[in-house]
Amino acid sequence: MLVACLGDVMLDVIVEVEGGLTPDDDTPAVITLGAGGQAANVATWVAALGGRARVFGPRADRGPGLLVETALSRHGVELWGTSTGRTGAVVSIVTHGVRSMASDPGDLRWLGQVRSGAWLQDADWLFVSGYALLRSDDVQRLVETAAVARAHGTRVALDLASASMLSRFGADAFSAMCRSLRPAVVFATEAEWATSPGAFGAGGSAVLVLKRGPAGASFVIDGISDDRPPTPGQVLDVTGAGDALAAGFLVGGVDLAMEAAARCVAQRGAQPGVS
Repeated sequence: MLVACLGDVMLDVIVEVEGGLTPDDDTPAVITLGAGGQAANVATWVAALGGRARVFGPRADRGPGLLVETALSRHGVELWGTSTGRTGAVVSIVTHGVRSMASDPGDLRWLGQVRSGAWLQDADWLFVSGYALLRSDDVQRLVETAAVARAHGTRVALDLASASMLSRFGADAFSAMCRSLRPAVVFATEAEWATSPGAFGAGGSAVLVLKRGPAGASFVIDGISDDRPPTPGQVLDVTGAGDALAAGFLVGGVDLAMEAAARCVAQRGAQPGVS
């Protein structure tokens, strides 16, 4: 199984605080630094679950970007894309299992270089992060890339990424972009899906995977919902659980999706550990 992922590659900063941040003062915390970004997270979990993964996204050869690229290489993820300037970063504040994020996408010029090519060769899936759609000033380039992939037998998977960004962008315009990708599977939180329900044919011609956090996940296949509670186990950090679930589904279906999400929340960080 080969999954080609299109989207962000970022520095991931996770800040765990018991009672929230203290204004104008120091707050004791557990802080984890690592590689992140939705596309990068999905790719590393694909590799950890026995598949092969490639990422087309921003690359940097210095500073935090070099650290991120090294981390992905250690997971066996193939990196594609042109070198860009400032590396993006996402900071997650986690308090009692509730996560708030602040994202800086960094230099977005890499989106202007997206096109089909060797990075899509023999791919079973093309995973498209909704962040790429929301941030691109030339969405048609992404649509054409997905069309070439489908013409060669590659199925398209789409994650809606962010309810707040989607709302600001405009639900109707975003829905039209997503439909043009003709995804075979759509991943969304309940909040993301509620923004424009049913817009992509998921649950009918496409599969809808609803990521429901502590309530588990629902897999709507051929109009029938397979509702799964979370796999029992320790919950240490929820960062990246939805990306792990997506990777598991692409590699091995519903059962592996739930297993991957459980593995993710039992550790710190959005990506699997490297043995």
